[in-house]
Amino acid sequence: MVDNKIWGMAAIAVAAMILLVATGPPLSQLKLSVILAGTKGSFGDTHAHLSSGHDIPLLGWGSFHASAEDAVTAVQDAVLAGFRHVDTAKAYGNEEGIGNGLAKLFSEGTAKREDLFVTSKLWNDDHAPSAVLPALETSLSKLQLDYLDLYLIHWPSSLEAGPQVVPPFNEIWAVMESLVDRGLVRSIGVSNFSPEKLQILLKTARIRPAVNQVEVHCHWRNDRTVEWCKKEGIHVTAYAPLSSPQTMCLEHKDVPNLLKDKAVASIAAKHGKTVAQTLLRWGLQHGTSVIPKSTNPKHSQENQGAWGWQLPQEDYDTLSSMDFQLRYFDGGFVMNENGPYRSCEDLWDEPQP
Repeated sequence: MVDNKIWGMAAIAVAAMILLVATGPPLSQLKLSVILAGTKGSFGDTHAHLSSGHDIPLLGWGSFHASAEDAVTAVQDAVLAGFRHVDTAKAYGNEEGIGNGLAKLFSEGTAKREDLFVTSKLWNDDHAPSAVLPALETSLSKLQLDYLDLYLIHWPSSLEAGPQVVPPFNEIWAVMESLVDRGLVRSIGVSNFSPEKLQILLKTARIRPAVNQVEVHCHWRNDRTVEWCKKEGIHVTAYAPLSSPQTMCLEHKDVPNLLKDKAVASIAAKHGKTVAQTLLRWGLQHGTSVIPKSTNPKHSQENQGAWGWQLPQEDYDTLSSMDFQLRYFDGGFVMNENGPYRSCEDLWDEPQP
C-alpha cells in the first residue's frame, strides 16, 4: 500500500497548485506544467521565442472564412477552450466581430489583453507607404485594441501590374518598422513570402521579420521555405494545418481529403486521438505554430488535444513522407500576364508540383 504520508504530501501539492492558479499570474504566463485539461506542458513547449524578443503561442485560433457575425462567438469559445493566439486579417472581413468578442471577454474579466497574442495582416491594396499606418489604425479600431502582437504583410503583392513589385518591399517594410517604434505593434513579419523574397527584404531591414506565415500541412510540407526560415531564425506559422480540401472543391479541383486519409486515421486511432489532433500534433513537431480555424466550440476544444503527447518518430516520419503534395493556396489571384507575377513559379520561386 502507498504510505499515507505520500498521499498527504500529494494532496498538499495539489491544493497549492490550485491556489497558485486561482491567485497567481494568468495561465498563459505560467512557466510550469499546466494542470488543466486541454492545455499542455511547460512554457517553452507551448510558445516560440521570436527574434523580436516576444513569445508566440504555438497553438492558435485561425479565423479565415469565419464571418464577422460568427467570429463574435467563435473567438470567445476559442479563448474559453484555451487558445491564447488569435489570427485574423483585414481581408477576412471579421476583425470587427473578433473585436466585439474580445471586448466582451475583457469586460467580463474572462481574459486580459496581456494574456492574448493577436495577429492581423496588411492587405495588398494598402502597400503604399502612406496607407500602411491608416490600415493598421483601422484594424486596431475594429479589434478595439491599442496594439497588435504581430502584424504581417499578407502577400508580396500590391496587385499592381507591371514588370516590378510596386512599391518595393523595402519601402513597405520601413513603414512596418516604424509601427514597432510607435508601440502600435510588438512584432512584424510576412505571409506567403518565399526565401528569395525574404532575402530581398532582409537586405535593407532594420528589424528582421519575426514570422513568415505560410501554408503547411502533410499534403504540403513546404519543406524548402520551412527549413530556410528555421536557419534564418524566422518563426513559421502554418496556416491551413488540416489542409483545405473544401477550398479546392470551391475551385472545382478534385484533391485527396487529408482528414479522411487512412494512414492518418490509423495513426490517430493508435494513440486514441482524433485525426485533427494528430495533424496538429504533426505540425507542432514539425517546428511550426499552427492556427486551425473553427467556429464550432466542440472542434475548438478538440483541437486543444494536440497538446500533452508526442508522435513517435516512425509515425511522424510516415506523416512527413506522404507522396501527394500540392500547394492549395497558390496565390493565383495575384498573377497577371503583365507581371510582376505571371505564374506560380514567379510568385513562389519554385514550380508548382
